[in-house]
Amino acid sequence: MFGGHSEFDDRVDAGRQLGRQLRHLHDSDPVVVGLPRGGVPVAFEVAEALHAPLDVLVVRKLGVPFHPEMAMGAIGEGGARVVDTDLVTRLGLGLQDVAAVEEKERAVLARRLALLRAGRPAIPLEDRTVVIVDDGLATGATARVACRIARNRGAARVVLAVPVGAPDRLRELPEADEVVAVTAPRRFRAVGEHYRHFGPTTDDEVVHLLDEAARLGEIRSLARPLRSAADLEQLVDRARDSRFVCLGEASHGTHEYYQWRAEITRRLIETGDFTWIGVEGDWPDCWRINRWVRGLAEQDLDAVAVLAEFERWPTWMWANRDVADFLAWLRAWNLARPAGERVGFYGLDVYSLWDSLREVITWLEAHAPQALGAAMEAWQCFLPFHEDPHRYAYSTRLVPETCEADVVGLLVEVRRRTLESAAGDEVAFAAGQNAEVAAGAERYYRAMVRGDRTSWNVRDLHMADTIDRLTDHLGPESKGIVWEHNTHVGDARATDMARAGMVNVGQLVRERHHDEGVVLVGFAGHRGTVVAGSGWGEPEEVMQVPLARAGTHEDLLHRALGEPSVLVFGPDRSGPWLSCWLGHRAIGVVYAPERSRGNEVPTRMGARYDALVWFEETRALQPLHHEGRPVEPEYETEPTGF
Repeated sequence: MFGGHSEFDDRVDAGRQLGRQLRHLHDSDPVVVGLPRGGVPVAFEVAEALHAPLDVLVVRKLGVPFHPEMAMGAIGEGGARVVDTDLVTRLGLGLQDVAAVEEKERAVLARRLALLRAGRPAIPLEDRTVVIVDDGLATGATARVACRIARNRGAARVVLAVPVGAPDRLRELPEADEVVAVTAPRRFRAVGEHYRHFGPTTDDEVVHLLDEAARLGEIRSLARPLRSAADLEQLVDRARDSRFVCLGEASHGTHEYYQWRAEITRRLIETGDFTWIGVEGDWPDCWRINRWVRGLAEQDLDAVAVLAEFERWPTWMWANRDVADFLAWLRAWNLARPAGERVGFYGLDVYSLWDSLREVITWLEAHAPQALGAAMEAWQCFLPFHEDPHRYAYSTRLVPETCEADVVGLLVEVRRRTLESAAGDEVAFAAGQNAEVAAGAERYYRAMVRGDRTSWNVRDLHMADTIDRLTDHLGPESKGIVWEHNTHVGDARATDMARAGMVNVGQLVRERHHDEGVVLVGFAGHRGTVVAGSGWGEPEEVMQVPLARAGTHEDLLHRALGEPSVLVFGPDRSGPWLSCWLGHRAIGVVYAPERSRGNEVPTRMGARYDALVWFEETRALQPLHHEGRPVEPEYETEPTGF
């Protein structure tokens, strides 16, 4: 099958045109092999067009001993060998002459394969359609031998494909079952004349393309299309029997991340007996939601009205349509069940210093008024700073007097008092957690003003400790689902955070509970829109998320898949994509699309997550109300993603 006259910009353009000519092979499960070096860039584009694996087929000529330019045969890997016995006989050569040349060329072949494959095993050709690709065909000698070698390695069907070739040579290739060329000009003189740019291809380029093809191939082998909730079954099966499932998000303002995270959560609750949800939110605010979804308070309100009480910037993180829809579902699920089987909703974060202090004082007034002194001492210590944690934190840099002793004293007192409460007393547990938040927040703000990464660790350690406290409180049969940003959920040891001495929730939960079952799920997208602020405390905006930068995980996923997908990782994470380090996008509540490279976290995907949910194009969340200016001066501590 030969096309008409054409001219190519370069080997990439030639490969793309050739790929279009080979579309009829898409469903035949082909293997594409390129002839190094110049044939590999062409073959890479053909493999992409066919979503086929890519390998090289290295051929070494066996030259006549006294005239090496004359070929008496050729060899390939796996013992493949083609010898022109008639020529050998005519020239009076013996078996030992052929063997000596073959031994030398086999050593060269082994070195070439080791260099180009870089440790990758050869792709089996047995019973496969093998598409052999070069950048052009002049004499056809190399192509003929390559076809024979592919046949010797078990190929069921051999297709030779080139962008350009001499028409008479293209017709004289009985070794191939099919020959495809984009163009076969009558006045063919040389392959390079049909390219505007026909520079040499280096070994490094060949190795890079083979690496890239292997990564794309691994992504495709792991991915399953995500078109409906039924397509989550493999992921839900993987997570169902674990005690902890942490579900991430690549931004705090994307509809698809919230929507599908909620859908996974629904299915885990329905089929996996999960009993609580912990989120990247403040304990007091989420405690109100917990009581509402469990039918314990404010039952005259709907989900939108309950979420309207969120006032801390950025309110859109929780006061949005997707969260409202999920909470309405969760409340209906709970109310259809006995009180002891209802699923809770809890905040894991550390920011609510003043709100938590107020809650502690309220509880002590009602249940342990004799202990109010410790609470009032802590309150009086913070009072001069007018509920501004920054003023407090910055003052500790100038004067080495802090409120640490006061909040620790309060925490000790509340712990003692709550231990005296009846087992399972949720109100006492909430008071104890508010005291933990107050102590954690005091440490967090002091660490924050130092300008180092310690504050990150204070925050994530607090969230991991809260998970442990919830687990202890809810009992050995409890199972939890965690909603947080990828930067908290994905194991920090598989990012550059580890080099900075940082830890996160995903890492800590794995370390503490690996024998109980932990599944970490990341989310990612290629392009779209997102809700974020242009600066701290600024009103929300719908911003464009630019196309993923070339060479990132998102770029590879887009090129490999082109549609929403679920990727569940198996026990072997040593593959070319799962084990490689590439940038992985992380968008926070403050976002500048023009500086998107700064939002990439170097990541080894197979170690960071156990599964990934992928979207080609995403949409911004729908906030329930517009963001006003923060009424609290605490806004600069809000989560940013990274």
